[in-house]
Amino acid sequence: MPDQKNYLVGLIRITLMVLWIVTMPLVYMLCRLMRIPRHAQLPHVFHAGVCRILGIRVTTSGQMSSARPTLYLSNHVSYIDVFVLGQLPAYFIAKSEVASWPVLGALSKFQNTLFIERKAGRAKQQLQILKDHLEQGNSLTLFPEGTSTNGTHVESFKSSLLEAANLPSGKRVTIQPVTVAYTHYNGELIDNQRTRDHYAWYATMPFLSHFLGLMPRKKVGAKIHFHPVCYIDEFSTRKECAKHCQKLVAEKLDDFVRLK
Repeated sequence: MPDQKNYLVGLIRITLMVLWIVTMPLVYMLCRLMRIPRHAQLPHVFHAGVCRILGIRVTTSGQMSSARPTLYLSNHVSYIDVFVLGQLPAYFIAKSEVASWPVLGALSKFQNTLFIERKAGRAKQQLQILKDHLEQGNSLTLFPEGTSTNGTHVESFKSSLLEAANLPSGKRVTIQPVTVAYTHYNGELIDNQRTRDHYAWYATMPFLSHFLGLMPRKKVGAKIHFHPVCYIDEFSTRKECAKHCQKLVAEKLDDFVRLK
């Protein structure tokens, strides 16, 4: 697959991204101050706009849970996942370090993100924050691998944060596994890691060069699949729940990346 670039498109995208990133948070704050109805939907508009600017065409399959609250469990390939999954009516959960990252930190604060510290001594307090949001009926999106991958496999799901689904009130939290995959480049199936790495962001890849490298690329096809929902009380332990969800997500990812 040829490594096609269009630097004029790249320049236009960079310009549009800067304008979009600066404008949308200002519009959101203004609408919030003026108490304009449905201003809370603006982060979803922001995500859709970023996908359009970057040439990401998102298609979905399965049925997205409409229950409140829902805990969405997704595999993690790249920071782009946040924009692709922006259609979900949920708060993202991110590690606390993300808040201080250049660009990504500022965007995360705008796009409904809860920052948690993954330290043993803070585990109970962090879980309580998640439980409070779920008790209020707010849905959450979690990347339970705890890291990003090269987009061809799914790491084991860490089960610790699934404890948040055990609410003191007894309210049942819907859990929905979600598979995200980047499958097509310029209309052709991605069949090599070099092309996939234009979108996958993992290991020690520097953010800025990776992000700027997206700008002149051709369009990419992203797929989201919503798996059947489950509940934590259907399993004897939360680890079993995590394994069940990971298996569904991994099998669908395998289907996607080998799609003919």
